[in-house]
Amino acid sequence: MGAQERRVELFVDGETSASQEPPPPARAPEVVPDGPARPANAGKRAPGVIGPLHRLHAGLIKTLEVVLVAAFAALTLDTLWGVFSRYVLGNQSRWTEELAVYLLVWISLLGAGLAYGEKAHLGVDYFVGKMDPAAQRVAAIAIELLVASFAGFALVYGGFTLVSKTLEAKQVSPALGLQVGYAYLAVPISGVFFLTFCIENLVELFTGQASPRKGAPVTDA
Repeated sequence: MGAQERRVELFVDGETSASQEPPPPARAPEVVPDGPARPANAGKRAPGVIGPLHRLHAGLIKTLEVVLVAAFAALTLDTLWGVFSRYVLGNQSRWTEELAVYLLVWISLLGAGLAYGEKAHLGVDYFVGKMDPAAQRVAAIAIELLVASFAGFALVYGGFTLVSKTLEAKQVSPALGLQVGYAYLAVPISGVFFLTFCIENLVELFTGQASPRKGAPVTDA
């Protein structure tokens, strides 16, 4: 009987000590460099709403990166051949300078779209940073609407109008013999990228899935 009572006492003591163990410490909130601390589980994206947009975003970014790398490599080779043909062969190829200009236009416009999609563009947010989070979101929505308006009317609509009228005029470049309208396609194409990224940013802002300042998840209320 003594041994059985001893085992019962040990079992009861073990259950009591296990029930009295302190709960695990709460996870410390993450500290955002440019903003207040937020919980570690805050800002999780809703896959049903944001997931398809993120997959589209990743595909567009990858496409832009591949095209820009290829265009920049072609620009480098074109420039090197122009210098070689001028100073070594003594007769620079006429098409090298013209091709370099067109490639630079495409790289500049598509590179601007890539920078906007990656949120790597420059911005002056001193005064916006002084606002409360609600006012920051309103300012971010207003900015996205302005960018979307410019991309839609100036780049997409104006760019396609420019391309169509130039093609109708049958304007041909002197060295390459290329219709200039095709070179102007960089304008509406970059506008489509800008507009797509604007729509994605607006969806994230309205659904509360992204920070209005740097694209980081918003702190859950």
